[in-house]
Amino acid sequence: MKTLKLAEIVDLINGKIVQGNPECEINKVAKMIKNIGENSIYFHLNKKSINTDSLQGKTRYIIVTEDIGILKIVDQSASVIMVDDGKKAYYQFIDYYRNLYSIPVIGVTGTCGKTTTKDMIRHILKPYLQVHSTLLSQNGLHLNLHYLMGINEKTEAAVFEMGVAYPGNIKSSGRYFKPTIGIITNIGEAHLEGCKTLEKYIRAKGEMLEVLPENGTLIINADNTNIKRLPIHSFNGCVLSFGQDQDADFRAANIQYEDDRMVYTLQVRDSQYEAVIPGYGEHNVYNSLAAIAAASLLDIPIQSAIDRLKTFKTMERHAKLYNSEGITVIDDTWSCNPSSVVSGLEVLKKISNGKKEVLVLGKMQRLGSQLKNQHLKLGETIMAYGGVDELITVGPQAKLTGDKAISLGLDPKKVHSVVNADQLESKLAEIGMEDKVVLFKMSLGKMEPAYRRVVEKYRFS
Repeated sequence: MKTLKLAEIVDLINGKIVQGNPECEINKVAKMIKNIGENSIYFHLNKKSINTDSLQGKTRYIIVTEDIGILKIVDQSASVIMVDDGKKAYYQFIDYYRNLYSIPVIGVTGTCGKTTTKDMIRHILKPYLQVHSTLLSQNGLHLNLHYLMGINEKTEAAVFEMGVAYPGNIKSSGRYFKPTIGIITNIGEAHLEGCKTLEKYIRAKGEMLEVLPENGTLIINADNTNIKRLPIHSFNGCVLSFGQDQDADFRAANIQYEDDRMVYTLQVRDSQYEAVIPGYGEHNVYNSLAAIAAASLLDIPIQSAIDRLKTFKTMERHAKLYNSEGITVIDDTWSCNPSSVVSGLEVLKKISNGKKEVLVLGKMQRLGSQLKNQHLKLGETIMAYGGVDELITVGPQAKLTGDKAISLGLDPKKVHSVVNADQLESKLAEIGMEDKVVLFKMSLGKMEPAYRRVVEKYRFS
């Protein structure tokens, strides 16, 4: 965070200093009382009075509040600013801090590929610019303040992942980040627990159009059916597209799987480039297209962006491939939703090359009232891809998928249901993994640690 003087912000938040020194410095924004420290500012948004004990031993801090009674409990070294509306003052401060920096800010959303696309952009930009970004896939709203305050005088560009659990989430994140470039990687069926319906989820992703400025740029997946349902025509800024569609601005053609990497031809206007992306899956080709498009807006030559991506390291548990003693393992256990299962299936089908295909499927997450229907629908999807040689479902929800696949013609003897890690390990041993390709498709972060040990056993066998 850039160090500020108290005097800088008092007027802009319509405040009045009732105790303290206008020249005192601010170098941290404390989200919670327990995090208050020297030279930190805390916005008292709760209508309840602050407990005296919570400030015990704390000195030289700043509190913005509507409660004049706070003067009775703060340390004499503290500064107190009175405001009429604490929440309004907080967001006035957020606006002020963000507006201190006229830098390109890229916001990335989508059902799948957010984290990889964000990391690809950061990797491309790293030799050229000082880049600030979200960490891994940690994109919860409670982290927005932390990420915004990570921008300082040295920051030349920022890349923020913007997730959606509920309608309004992107609007909320956009209020902090004010992206100048927005990316929608794709929209599938996910987070129906909070958004309730696919239509509401699509609209929630479409909030990206609302948070971008009129002179901003929107980058969208030209091949995604649900993105086509957004009111793109209402966006007044520039729109760039990526995909395999003939009219995409950044178009991929001749996509090939080669030795733990993807190779494709990139067509941009009248120029062609040969691109190589580490890791497997057409979904990663799409992620790279979005990343290259975004980097080009920051004046990074397309060939330079392609060259940088050759050294990109794919994230752990994102369709990561492991080969050992005749066994090929695809560890795709970071998350599990309908779109990511399809991406994993496509990788499985592309690399099996005559080997037996084994799919270990866990519960798909955050589907709310659509949980049953989506698992049944996935059974149809698996059969549409030609089925698999062995399907192991983990838990009662995933069992629905197996039952549906059986009803559509998958051999019941090849469909197995397990309910714990020990049963999974036993079933894998019974099937035998020699000359097989096994796709682990689960959300391990939502499951018992014992499941991770099973996956790791086969990864490193």
